[in-house]
Amino acid sequence: MKCFSEMLRKTIILICTWKAFSYALRLPDDIKKCYFGDDKCIVASTNQYLRRYGKGNANLGLPPLDDFQVDDITLINSPGPLWISYKLKNMRLKGLENATIISISGFDRQPEMNKMIIELRTPSLVSQGTYELRGRGVILYTNSSGSTHSDLQNVHLTLNVKSFIEYRQNRRYLKIYGVTTKIDLDRWILTADNLFKENTDLTLLLNRVINDNWIEFWNEIEETILPVYTKSILNVVNNIIQQIPYDELFLTD
Repeated sequence: MKCFSEMLRKTIILICTWKAFSYALRLPDDIKKCYFGDDKCIVASTNQYLRRYGKGNANLGLPPLDDFQVDDITLINSPGPLWISYKLKNMRLKGLENATIISISGFDRQPEMNKMIIELRTPSLVSQGTYELRGRGVILYTNSSGSTHSDLQNVHLTLNVKSFIEYRQNRRYLKIYGVTTKIDLDRWILTADNLFKENTDLTLLLNRVINDNWIEFWNEIEETILPVYTKSILNVVNNIIQQIPYDELFLTD
């Protein structure tokens, strides 16, 4: 009886493992496959995926692109006579599911031999979370925290992708290990509440100053915030493409 129970247990584990493995290999049947290097077809197919599965699909094991975690960011940490620290925490990034792919290149039979470039637009990239503001100086002292909302509007991203092929179970999987990102946008709107706990007017004034002069402020923080956003997007994309063998994403000759 004990032997039978152990055999049954191992059989169940084997079946569950096989199901999980085979299930993870499947590309959704309603997504059109393309030939290697057919950039026009790959653009259309990727946009089809975004429209149908941008919010994810738990049954297929596809993660959502409409809401995911972003690492904490220290935007400002300036020591000296006037010390200011501004940190963003518990951030969620939204809006990638509404992106439209403009161009794709480099997804050939041997992708690691080519430069992979993805160009896309999205109406809005929104991040929401909390902030911590600390300030100390001769005439300034603040210690506040609250909620923050950042909206990058009409965003144009160009992603230069670094990747390699790794083998698992004699199958090829694409692994993205780095992305260089260029961003253009029409507008940035930032709101942060409770910046000055006892002075709502001063909080509103600072928000207005930032938004009236958003280009100058964005230029100051772009090099800090963009790599963090890119890393978060990269993690989500890798979670998808690492489930499906690279060759099964394409039509055979």
